Amino acid sequence: MPYLKRIGEHEKSKRLLKGYEINAVKLAVYIGVSEPTARKRLKNPGLLTGEDWLNISRRGHIPVEEIRGVILS
Repeated sequence: MPYLKRIGEHEKSKRLLKGYEINAVKLAVYIGVSEPTARKRLKNPGLLTGEDWLNISRRGHIPVEEIRGVILS
């Protein structure tokens, strides 16, 4: 049986954050939470709120259109 790679529900969001080199330390500063909480949200980007994404866009210099494309696709 051939190997089928599973793509997680939030894999595109994880790739977007990783592509812009956003780690737990940077994310914690961007959204105003502790580092362990930021690490938890990096592992599961579904926990990020709309306000969090807006702050990431503003402080992490990620275009809003790119974030919309990831979330809506």
